[in-house]
Amino acid sequence: MQDPRPSLPAALLAASLAAFPAAVPAAAGPPGGPAFDPSGVWTGRHGPLAIMVAGGTLTFSYTGAFGPDARMCDGIGVARSTGEGSWAYADAEGTVTFTTRGGTVTMAATKGIASFCGAGWPGDTFRKDGWKPPFGCTVVAPKASFLTASASPDETGESVSKGDVVEAVGLVNEGTPGWLLARAGKDGRRTAGLLERDALDCGDE
Repeated sequence: MQDPRPSLPAALLAASLAAFPAAVPAAAGPPGGPAFDPSGVWTGRHGPLAIMVAGGTLTFSYTGAFGPDARMCDGIGVARSTGEGSWAYADAEGTVTFTTRGGTVTMAATKGIASFCGAGWPGDTFRKDGWKPPFGCTVVAPKASFLTASASPDETGESVSKGDVVEAVGLVNEGTPGWLLARAGKDGRRTAGLLERDALDCGDE
């Protein structure tokens, strides 16, 4: 199995769920309203963005190209809620803010630079006509442990068991083909992170 550890900025995943029901989780609804659950995969001006929101965090996977010389973005991490419809991802090089409003997701460097893109990145915008919702997967392994979405993923201490159902999206950053960004639980008791693709049956995705 390929190592899921991409060389990307570190971020910690906060997870508080102790156990997950086997019931099918509620899928994200169509984007809309002043603030909404943006979980899913979006196509933006510069590239795709995968998002999963859970427990006050927004876990993301992003890749893109910008500028006349096609400079590359390649990132994975966890942004933390800063208010309704707003999350911030911070590291030593700067802060990237994710905002959801009226069916649109925006990413912008609000302090310093986006470390996973470099200087000059203009941000990105994602509209609802380029959104795909998460798909459902059933756990087929006896146990599947969540990993943090970070430069060196570690187990979060949370797991799902055979027969449980999770929501998932494919990662879009490089170096992670054997893993999915997944979410388990419901309402305010959700957790998100990386799950091994081989531990899940996702049908046709």
